[in-house]
Amino acid sequence: MNSSISPSEQLQNWVNLQLPNLAFNINLISGDASFRKYYRVELADKSLIAVNSPPAQENNPLFVNLAKKLKQAGLNTPEVIATDFEMGFMLLSDFGDIHLANLISSKNYPSLYQNIFPTLNQLQQLPTSEFDLVDKYSSNLVQFEMSLFNDWFVEQHLGLKLNTKEHEMLNSAFEFISNQFQQQPQVLVHRDFHSRNIMFAGGDINQLGLIDFQGALIGPITYDLVSLLKDCYLIWPQDKVTELAETFRQTYQANITKEAWHKWFDLTGLQRHIKCAGIFSRLAIRDDKPNYLKHIPDVMNYIYQVCIKYPELTEFAKLIESKLQLGSNTK
Repeated sequence: MNSSISPSEQLQNWVNLQLPNLAFNINLISGDASFRKYYRVELADKSLIAVNSPPAQENNPLFVNLAKKLKQAGLNTPEVIATDFEMGFMLLSDFGDIHLANLISSKNYPSLYQNIFPTLNQLQQLPTSEFDLVDKYSSNLVQFEMSLFNDWFVEQHLGLKLNTKEHEMLNSAFEFISNQFQQQPQVLVHRDFHSRNIMFAGGDINQLGLIDFQGALIGPITYDLVSLLKDCYLIWPQDKVTELAETFRQTYQANITKEAWHKWFDLTGLQRHIKCAGIFSRLAIRDDKPNYLKHIPDVMNYIYQVCIKYPELTEFAKLIESKLQLGSNTK
């Protein structure tokens, strides 16, 4: 295609080739925390979703492979109508505009989450051997994700430099957290299973649709559950979150002890939130997406509340109180 025209024009021309002799309107509906951009293609009788997903940054073949395999397994994923992996273009079926985030409230969150639990369990029960394109959530990746905390949140966002002792303390804390990943049963992990990536087709809570699963890995069994219940964009009372996590264990993983389950839940969530503090800072500084900064105080509160529960993380909690200037927000 002609590189002198904009990416959105290139995408529109490509969509036109996929829908010959059909009139349509195409409009940007969202970008997200990645490099992807989504467009709604309005036809006379239906709508579709066109995606511009740069191949240098996004694993589009994995998304397509998973969309088909998950659908074959009975999960509701977008139908892949057309692809151009070289350009990074995809044409998908349209689930509509209703995300979990649009419907959830302080009154209905326990019932909505429990309505989602069967789908999450179904995802976790899939044989990992059938997903040969999906990598394992390696210790190196777990550690790299947590390194974003210091590189982007502490140094770039807060403008602080940790001393040698503090670096050693963080490294020790991160090693403790990473070890918890490897101790858990390993399942297919969506890896971004939260309120903005769970959709209800036509607004029907019984028509749950999964999107944005191109980052999937084989990883710890509590990862997607804690992503759901300790959402960076939604905050619920800690005791209620614990109750819901226990409900999931009793219903689907009763063979795992309560003590082990909740420790894994805490520390897997901690790794995710450490990563998110770094990613949200990077999105603001590198990618000019400052809106994510407003979620950092809640993310830091999640981090702090777990750190004060475990002796191995006491010094990390003290660092948050004393040097990261968030102690007043985290108590």
